[in-house]
Amino acid sequence: MLRVKDLVLRFGGITALDHISFTVADDEICGLIGPNGAGKTSLFNCVTRLYRPTEGTIDFDGIDLLSMRRHQIVRKGVARTFQNLALFPSLTVMDNTMVGAHSRSSPHLLPSAVSWPAGRRIRSRLESEAAYLLRALDLTDVAFRPARGLPFGTLKRVELARALMSRPTLLLLDEPAGGLTHSEVHDLGGLIVRLKSEFRFSALLVEHHMGLVMGISDHVVAMDFGRTIADGLPADVQRAPEVVASYLGRTA
Repeated sequence: MLRVKDLVLRFGGITALDHISFTVADDEICGLIGPNGAGKTSLFNCVTRLYRPTEGTIDFDGIDLLSMRRHQIVRKGVARTFQNLALFPSLTVMDNTMVGAHSRSSPHLLPSAVSWPAGRRIRSRLESEAAYLLRALDLTDVAFRPARGLPFGTLKRVELARALMSRPTLLLLDEPAGGLTHSEVHDLGGLIVRLKSEFRFSALLVEHHMGLVMGISDHVVAMDFGRTIADGLPADVQRAPEVVASYLGRTA
């Protein structure tokens, strides 16, 4: 599904990614872990073309992502959530969710939805899809409330709904458990696994909550200072000396 090979990203004299290589298989959850500053979000930004890497390749389902324009990435089936919420506060939960369908609708959907019969039919169909997603994420009760003022955990699920609205085959989850309570994190893990099964996508999960990563990932890639230090089954990566040292320090 995704193959990252020898990826290098430099900002002046700073090397953010240093020859990173790994793969994400079809129908797999791949956990991406590492201390703050390890390069995880920089890697996400390369996959979604917010950054252009200095060297290396990124292939997605046989397509060279680096040859594509930024706005074309989501149309090919790559969607993401963000570490910091990126919702429209004044829009309702329903409308925030429907924004995710923009990449696969006609270019004139938004202006035509208000007045043209064909546009209204398209909007009605998308509203039905969005309503289904909101039910799946237990958001029906807040569907027509503005995003502003809703609990943080609820807004995280709205972001997830918006990403799924684009019908991704690869979903990039950037710290989805950030700011959630322990019970919410537990529920989130089960939700991600259920959604992956129902909507049939692969996932690349960046997360600091080790219980979540190790509990739902099929394989885990560990990074430190922009390099890959371990890649394998969750239990093996968790025990790897380099991973223990990066999180606890060599003395510990």
